[in-house]
Amino acid sequence: MKYNDYELLDLIYDNDEVAYNIMLKKYKPVIYGKALEYYNYLKTNHYEGFTLDDFLQEGIIAFNHAIKKFDSNKGTLFYSFLLVCLTSSFNYMYRSILTLKNRPLLKYQELDFEVKDSSAVDPYDSIDNLDIYNTLDDYLDNLSQLDSAIITLRLNNFKYFEIEELLEVSSSHISRVIKAMREKVEFCS
Repeated sequence: MKYNDYELLDLIYDNDEVAYNIMLKKYKPVIYGKALEYYNYLKTNHYEGFTLDDFLQEGIIAFNHAIKKFDSNKGTLFYSFLLVCLTSSFNYMYRSILTLKNRPLLKYQELDFEVKDSSAVDPYDSIDNLDIYNTLDDYLDNLSQLDSAIITLRLNNFKYFEIEELLEVSSSHISRVIKAMREKVEFCS
């Protein structure tokens, strides 16, 4: 017997594992496709330090969240709701991957040579200046949670108006925090 999504969801809400497995099997290609899309995008842009499995696990978590939060009374299809949950979850993961603390992992470079003597070229000379990241990490640890969030969002290419909306803070406060951070980093470098 074939069940539609609504019937499967009702069974899942009654703790039916078979219904859950049927639903997961049905939507696994969707989860895999969306995970592969984000994974390939990051790989194409030469970011390292994560695997396709990381995205698949995040996709399963988003799938479980979609099942838990789906409301059939709102007139949407489960498929549409799942896509929204997957996109939101993968976007959050993408931003987490690109955060300041993960940046050294994302920009590592493989050595094309073997260092045999002390007069050889220092491989760290070709890597981005990691001291600035350490300085920023130390600086962020000493800030309030709000100011730290402002800087982290700005470093992740959020616009001022987006930060204003997300954190409900004025643009002048954002400007002051960013200016103070720049002065601190310039002073330390």
